[in-house]
Amino acid sequence: MSSTASEGPLRGLPPVLLSAWGIAQNTTKGPKPRWSLDQILSTAVALGDAHGVEAITMSRVAKTLGGGTMSMYRYVQSREDLLVLAADAALGRPPRLEAEESWRASTHAWVTAMRDTYRSHPWLSSLPITGEALMPSYVRWMEAGLGCLEEAKLPGEQAVSVLTLLWTYVRSDVELGAGLAGSLPEGARTAHQVNAYLAERLRVADRHGEFPRLRALLESEGPTDGEESFDDTDFALAIDVILDGVEARRRR
Repeated sequence: MSSTASEGPLRGLPPVLLSAWGIAQNTTKGPKPRWSLDQILSTAVALGDAHGVEAITMSRVAKTLGGGTMSMYRYVQSREDLLVLAADAALGRPPRLEAEESWRASTHAWVTAMRDTYRSHPWLSSLPITGEALMPSYVRWMEAGLGCLEEAKLPGEQAVSVLTLLWTYVRSDVELGAGLAGSLPEGARTAHQVNAYLAERLRVADRHGEFPRLRALLESEGPTDGEESFDDTDFALAIDVILDGVEARRRR
């Protein structure tokens, strides 16, 4: 028999958390629901992917499904809850990661998979960090991350701090990358191309020579091997720096 929200330990838990875990809640009698929660969330995620987070509203989702806004309240209590549930659905489950030779390689694969997920749904990084810490996607990604770090033998709270740092960096990296990409000209995608573009603009703007270090840095960057985009290059470096710190700490 499935659990319901009226049973002992489930009492008092937020409805949005119960919905996310598929725990039945007491509902009023009425006609059979037109949609499933999965249909609603799939529609919300698709709207966010196509039009941005502003498109994820009760009315827009209902209209896309062919219904009225009021019918949405049978499933979610507010737009805030809809956003929390849609974000959870978009993050989903972490992919099954291939066995790696070290905790470092495993953790790198974990954070790269997370970044791929955020890039597939760029509106996720624009959402405020709110909602329940026990939402299914958060729990599943953290469980997978702890498995990657297990060999590093960090104390539990330190492992969680490392994963939180990596997760936070992924969010900011995707948000910054999307914003910067929108301001760059066509053809400026590799690290060298972006640096050359920024160096030229700064050279014009810096009429009084206030930024010699930054100009020297941008102007000294020569062509790099391969065709990695500017954000891929920076991302790989940042993750390596964080994991270098973990490596140094575990050797103390």
